[in-house]
Amino acid sequence: MADDTLALFFREADVIAGRIRERYQYRLKQEIAAKERTIDILVEKTSDAKATRLAAHKLEKLQAWNKAQIERQKLRHKRYEQFKGFLFWAGSWVGSGSSGTLFFIFAILTFTTLTGLAVINLPTNLSCPDKKSFCYLVYQMRLNNESIILPQQTKDIIAEYERNKSKPKRRGK
Repeated sequence: MADDTLALFFREADVIAGRIRERYQYRLKQEIAAKERTIDILVEKTSDAKATRLAAHKLEKLQAWNKAQIERQKLRHKRYEQFKGFLFWAGSWVGSGSSGTLFFIFAILTFTTLTGLAVINLPTNLSCPDKKSFCYLVYQMRLNNESIILPQQTKDIIAEYERNKSKPKRRGK
């Protein structure tokens, strides 16, 4: 079942790669034709001897450019094949027995660690009953350690709030 799915996937990938290759060759032929038209126009404007030298020089450049494009295309295809091989290797490694299990366990541990860190740091303020409570231990793991309120601080915070509430507010100039 999995082999059929992979075979279908890579068959489709090869079809897409073929289409891309055909489009690239079509564009390459269009560029070559455009450059050939440019060469033809230049040849008509110059003398026959000069035009022959110019055409030969342009043709050499065009052939070198075509060879370079073909080499690039081969290199791209080689890289694509290497990537495809790596993808097969990675899929078989993850799908195999113990390595797949280790990969799955590592993913679960990472997810739970990140979730735990988010849950610990999510509330803006914590109110703990005592310094020996579990709440205070969780407070020690927070990124922002200034956001805990202990029982002895509650009275001070309420008194400061009442004091600030009764003060008249100053207006800006």
